[in-house]
Amino acid sequence: MTLQRLKHTLASIALCFACVAAYAAETRAPTQDGIVYGTADGQPLTMDYYAAKGGGIHPIAIIIHGGGYHGGDSKSGSEAYVADFLAPEGYAVFSVNYRLAPKYPYPYMVQDVQRAVRYIRFHAREWDADPGKISLVGGSAGGYLSNMVGLLNAPGDPQAADPVDRVSAKVQAVVSLYAQSSFEFVPLNQDVHRFLDPFIAQKGEKEAIREASPITYVSKHDPPFLEILGDRDEYIPMPEATNLQAALHAVKVRCDIIVIPGGKHGTGGWNKLPNVPDWERQMTAWLNARLHRSGPIGEGIRARVTASTP
Repeated sequence: MTLQRLKHTLASIALCFACVAAYAAETRAPTQDGIVYGTADGQPLTMDYYAAKGGGIHPIAIIIHGGGYHGGDSKSGSEAYVADFLAPEGYAVFSVNYRLAPKYPYPYMVQDVQRAVRYIRFHAREWDADPGKISLVGGSAGGYLSNMVGLLNAPGDPQAADPVDRVSAKVQAVVSLYAQSSFEFVPLNQDVHRFLDPFIAQKGEKEAIREASPITYVSKHDPPFLEILGDRDEYIPMPEATNLQAALHAVKVRCDIIVIPGGKHGTGGWNKLPNVPDWERQMTAWLNARLHRSGPIGEGIRARVTASTP
């Protein structure tokens, strides 16, 4: 190997390490992790908290991870990435864990997310957060859960022994990334069977699919929705977003869609796509408008990577 080529190789290696280090530095660590928001079937339900930048009372964003209903956790990067740019914008951000299929099929994880909303609302002032400005941000299975919890608008139970369960699980805005809104039009894959089969055995397939599909619960009382997905998603076809949008528009509820041209399932590669829209800025601006917040946007957003010419 010539000296010149060796220098070039060492420079390339150094650049790779620098990129890895820069990416690691961009990734926001939780201010506090392992916060217990409830107990179910004898096991703790936990979440991570990312403190908002700046003073005052902050709107809330609750991140719900994906993982095919049977995997993932609160630090799953494709969804947890949202904390990187919402916390600097002044959002109190929480990323929740929930029970997973097949041990805990539908509706357990829906109930867990509702419990998280209630717990965060009940304790919001402890984080200088506004209990009346709560948004859900979920991706994939977490996007399904965002859709479902957002559309159910579950009230509190005034007779509950636990005061947390007496407060509402209703939210003020929902952002769903590459998410299913119905199980009727997409063939049930192995992940969905893990999630729904016990419910199907109990109710029959037609009724189970109806009850487990978020679009079933659309009403004029729903919060505004923003759906974000790629037009080359391997699992979620575009009609999952457009059908939900049409149903919400029919009852005069706002629902917007951001399409990622060439985007596949998950946010990880979106910043490498040519001419990718500034979906993070658009999403933050959309949330700000719905939750009546203003401020600079941009810190924590992944840099766009363009292919180098040969």
